[in-house]
Amino acid sequence: MCKPLVSVIITTYRRSNQLIKAIESVLQQSYKNIEIIVVDDNSAFPQERIISRKYAKQFKMIKLIENDANLGGALSRNVGIDHARGELISFLDDDDIYMPTRIEEMVKVYEKNKQSNVGLIYCDCYVVDKDDNVLRGYENDLNGMPIYEHMMNCIAGTSMWLAPKNVLVKVGKFEQTPNKQDSILLLKILINGYNIYSTGKKLVYYYEHDGLKISGLKVKNVEGWLIYRDWCRKNYDKLSKNQIKNVEANFSHQLISIYIPNEMYLQARKEFKNICKYKFLSSVCLKSFIKCYFPRLYIKKLNLGRK
Repeated sequence: MCKPLVSVIITTYRRSNQLIKAIESVLQQSYKNIEIIVVDDNSAFPQERIISRKYAKQFKMIKLIENDANLGGALSRNVGIDHARGELISFLDDDDIYMPTRIEEMVKVYEKNKQSNVGLIYCDCYVVDKDDNVLRGYENDLNGMPIYEHMMNCIAGTSMWLAPKNVLVKVGKFEQTPNKQDSILLLKILINGYNIYSTGKKLVYYYEHDGLKISGLKVKNVEGWLIYRDWCRKNYDKLSKNQIKNVEANFSHQLISIYIPNEMYLQARKEFKNICKYKFLSSVCLKSFIKCYFPRLYIKKLNLGRK
């Protein structure tokens, strides 16, 4: 029986040193019916393209696409999807690594469930630091259409995905937002009636670099969170009243966590009022109250986390 072709899309921007490990981890996969599509977004940094060009010349299975202008991660992934020949598409960030059986294990789950309107297969991951020390595991065991759970917390990032190409195209691929692109696309898959399935195994090393948590609190990320909340709000008809309250409070709490470090106090207190409307006297309400009205304590905690 012929195994389906898997197109592995690697988008890269200013991480040529890490890109080597990412590509090598795909070349070493136990599953062999693979094509690799490297979408190089380094239009302004030609020196960063040396590595991707070297690998493309060395391996026929690697297709290199060089963007003429910087497109960002979301649109670069869409370019990769458009050029993919595979029935299945797998994503890999240029600073993450697949474990050797990652694709094989995920294809098995896909084949087992392919008659069940599959929209996505996902795996779990190990979160590691720059020195390859495992910090923690990130795992979920959610199958079917867990729309509420995903609205509360993104089930899996792109490096943990395997999806049929036709599904990604049908739901409209990635949205161009500053962040939360993976959350929005996975939500689109779920609300369009597709099922997701977990391998139940950690098959990816996800690298958490210095300052990653702090970078996630930059004001530019507000737009992505607001866009994602709008997507969720348009689909509240799929949730119970209590689930809507939890999702609303969670979004407001996340936004407060960004607003306070950026001294956007009016916006933060507006979100706190929203929490009080839906989840008054809850733990998330108390935490948000402390962040809004005792911001120095929160900032101090963030600064300690940087060390």
